[in-house]
Amino acid sequence: MLPQLHEEFDGHLKQAINDAQQLQSTLNLEYEFLKSSDLQAFQELQVRKQHDVQTIQLFDALRNQFCTNAGIDREDQHFSLHLPAPQQALWQQLLDLLEACDKLHRTSDLFMRTKLESISKALETLELNSPVTSTNLYNNLGNAFKSNIGRSLYKA
Repeated sequence: MLPQLHEEFDGHLKQAINDAQQLQSTLNLEYEFLKSSDLQAFQELQVRKQHDVQTIQLFDALRNQFCTNAGIDREDQHFSLHLPAPQQALWQQLLDLLEACDKLHRTSDLFMRTKLESISKALETLELNSPVTSTNLYNNLGNAFKSNIGRSLYKA
């Protein structure tokens, strides 16, 4: 029974590697669309990204099923030691791909947050409507000038 389980898991593992490569490709595209500010393409890509993530989640369920059937603890940090040598290499390849995907996702997230923060600061600057601050948008430290209406009222 165990050799059959390993053979079946081998197929799932190879499919998971293909799915992770597809996710990596999607995440690369996502980052490129963010960099070029192609928001329409970025938005359209989200459905594909969601599908790619779901296929990886499906593999996780199949791995859990394999662990249950083979009597392996799902949380075992040394899971790969329960696999034959060729599958250990495939498992490591999958882990490396998923780590690269995580890094790409974090890079896109950071890029997006930075861009949103810049837009927010630009809007904040544009909202300053005091005649005194309309020409003095930045203080001596290079930070956006904050309206001092509250401080003026306090001094009054």
